[in-house]
Amino acid sequence: MLIKICGITIPETAIACLESGADFIGLVHYPPSPRHLAPRQMHEILDAVAPYNRKSVLVVVDQLPDESLVSRFSLLQSYGKTKHKAVVPAMHVVKSFDTYTRLLASPIETDDYYVLEMSTGLLPGGNGTAWDWATAKAFCERYRTFIAGGISPENVAEVVGAADPFGIDVSSGVESSPGVKDMNKVNRLIANVRRAAPT
Repeated sequence: MLIKICGITIPETAIACLESGADFIGLVHYPPSPRHLAPRQMHEILDAVAPYNRKSVLVVVDQLPDESLVSRFSLLQSYGKTKHKAVVPAMHVVKSFDTYTRLLASPIETDDYYVLEMSTGLLPGGNGTAWDWATAKAFCERYRTFIAGGISPENVAEVVGAADPFGIDVSSGVESSPGVKDMNKVNRLIANVRRAAPT
C-alpha cells in the first residue's frame, strides 16, 4: 500500500518523510491554504528530493503555476475549475457521490490514480474530517484509489481494513499545527499502514 504525505512546506520535512518510507509527497499551490507554497519554495523542495526518485504531486485549486514548474511534478491533483494542458498525468479527485456513482458505472478501464475525499469543509481538500471509509471499498476494488480525509496514525488501520485502498493520503492528520508536519506522527502512521497492509 502506498502512502502520500501531502501539504509539505519545507525541504527538510520532504526528505524526512521520504526517508521514513513515504511513496509520494504533495505540495500545495493555493494561497488560502496554510500549506500554500510559492513557486520558489516548490523548486527548493523538488531539488532537495530529486535523489529519492519518488513521486511528487502538485495540488492546485483553480490556477496553475508556470508550466515549467508543473512539468517537474509526477502528477497533478486539481480542484475547482483548473484548466490545464496535459503536461503531467492527472491524479483525479472524487468528492461527490454523484461522481463516485458515475465512475463505478463506467465501462472504461483505466490505470489512472484517484483520490477519494468524501468529507466536507471550508477548503477543497479533506479538511481533516473522517467519513464512512467502508463506502469506498467498491471504488477501491476498481480504481487505483488513495483515501483522504480525517486519517491519522490512530485510525489508519481502520481505514485500511474498511476500504482496502491502493494508497493513503494524509496531511493534517500528521501535523503539530497547520502546515507543520510532526515526524513522530508521520513515522507512526507509516508504521501502522505497513502493519495493517504488510504487502
